[in-house]
Amino acid sequence: MRKTVSSFLADGPLKQFFAGRQVHQIENDRLADGSEHASDAEAILSYRQLQDVADYRQALQTWFGRLALGSHLMVIVPHAFLYERRLALPSPWRPQQRRLYTPASLMAEIEEALIPNTYRIRWLGDMDRQYDYGQDAAFEPQGDSDIALVLERIVPPAWSLEHQVNPRAASPLDALDFAFEPERTRIEMDGKPLVRRVLILKLDHLGDLIMGLPALERVRHYFADATIDLVVGSWNVAMAQDLGLADRVLAFDAFPRNSSEEEPNVPATLGRFQALVTDDYDLAIDLRTDVDTRVLLQAVKAPLKAGIGTRARFPFLNIALPLDSTRNEAERVRDERIGPHSFSLQGSGRRSHFALYSDRRTVERDCAIVWGPYLELDPGDYIFDFYIDLEDERGDGLLRLDVALDRGKTVSEMIVSGPANFHLPFRVDKPKTVFEARINTIEGHAGISFGFHGGRLIKKGPGNVLHQTEYACLLVELVKLRVRDFGTLVDVGTA
Repeated sequence: MRKTVSSFLADGPLKQFFAGRQVHQIENDRLADGSEHASDAEAILSYRQLQDVADYRQALQTWFGRLALGSHLMVIVPHAFLYERRLALPSPWRPQQRRLYTPASLMAEIEEALIPNTYRIRWLGDMDRQYDYGQDAAFEPQGDSDIALVLERIVPPAWSLEHQVNPRAASPLDALDFAFEPERTRIEMDGKPLVRRVLILKLDHLGDLIMGLPALERVRHYFADATIDLVVGSWNVAMAQDLGLADRVLAFDAFPRNSSEEEPNVPATLGRFQALVTDDYDLAIDLRTDVDTRVLLQAVKAPLKAGIGTRARFPFLNIALPLDSTRNEAERVRDERIGPHSFSLQGSGRRSHFALYSDRRTVERDCAIVWGPYLELDPGDYIFDFYIDLEDERGDGLLRLDVALDRGKTVSEMIVSGPANFHLPFRVDKPKTVFEARINTIEGHAGISFGFHGGRLIKKGPGNVLHQTEYACLLVELVKLRVRDFGTLVDVGTA
C-alpha cells in the first residue's frame, strides 16, 4: 500500500510539522525529486523505506544530512505488532523486508545512527487509524498499521557528551560515564517452593495422551508426595483413570472430538474451564506442544506455571521451554541470502546499493529483465524466494518468474500479476548443476514496475525436530530442575 505526502498532511497529529512546507519524499532509498545532494530540505518523509535498507545507519545519516536546521524528518515503518503481527522475520507480506520494528527498536536505531543533541524527537507513536483489530491474522491488515517518528534538526550545543571522564576514576572502566545507562535487571534463583498440589493439562486427543505418558510418569515420580489433578478430554478420562498416575481426573473438552468436523476455538471455552478448575495449586503444567491452550493455563490459580513457549509471548510462564517454530517444516541444510548485486539487469533498469529497479514504461519486451546468480548446486530439493516489491500492484501487467538449470532448462515458473509469495520449488539431480533465477516480461502483455532485492535459496533436508513426547518430557525435566533441584528464576530490578 503506497501513500503520498498529501495523505499524511491532510489531518492527524503529523500535520503540525509539515503544513506549509515543501516535503521531499524518499523513494527507492533516495529523494524522489532527484535532489541527491541538497542539504536545505524543509521536510523529508520516508514512508516504509527504512525496513528494506541493509545499512540503516547510512540511510538515516544521509536523510538527516539533507535537512536544514529547524526542519523535520518523518520516518514511518510497519509496526511489527500491527502489520506483520509476529516477532521474527520473514514478514508474511513483504519477504524482502530486513527488520521488524516496534517504537523502541526504531528509536534505538535513531540513537545509534545520529549524533546526540543534533536533533530532538518531536513525535513518536503508533498509527492505527481505521485498523481492523478483528481481522484474521492470515490476511494482510487493513487500515494504518505503522509507527511514525518525527525528529527536528537543531543547532548542537557548545558542550558535548563525549569524553566525560571522572578524574578520580581508579580504572579505565571506572572512567566511563554511565549516567545515561538504563537500570539493570539481573536474574537470580529464588528459594525452592513447596509443591503440595499439581495441576496437569493434557487436552489432546487419544493418541496424544498415549504419547504424553512418559511425561506424566515423570511428574508422578518427581512429585511423589504431591496431590496431582489431571485435566483431559472426555474421551480420555477412562484411560487416564486406569493409568493411576493422577489422584483426580477432570474431564474438559477444549477441542471437538473430531476436529475435521468442527473448527476448534479454545478461547471460547475459557468460561467453562474456569467454572471447572476452581482450586488453588502450587504448580500448573500444560503438556500440550501447540500453544493454543496457554490461555487456559493462564487462568489457573497457581504461583508457578510451566508450558512450552517463550516468556516474550507468554509472560505469565514462570518456566518456559522454547518451541522450535519450524518444527512443521523440512529441515534446512542450506539457507543463503543472495543480494541483488549477484544478478544481472537489462540496460533499461537502474541499480542502487540495495536493489535493482525496472520501470514498465521503459523495459525491453519479450526478454529477461533480471537473471543470475549462476551458482553450482548439489543434488537435492530447493526453494528460491524472490524478494520483489511491486510498485503498481493493481495494474494490468504481468511478469514471469522462473528457475532454469544449466543455462537452459526451465524447471519451475510462476506468472505474477500482483502481490504473492514469490517462491519457486525445484529439484537438482546431478552434482554441480548451474542454478539461474530470472524475472521476465511476457510476450503480448504489459510489464510491472518493481524493485528486486535479491532472494533466498533454501535446500531442504530430512526432518530432525523434536517429537511432542520429547517436548513434554523436556518440559517436565526443566520443571524438576527449576522447582525441585535449584529453585525458580525471578527477575530482580537493581538501581
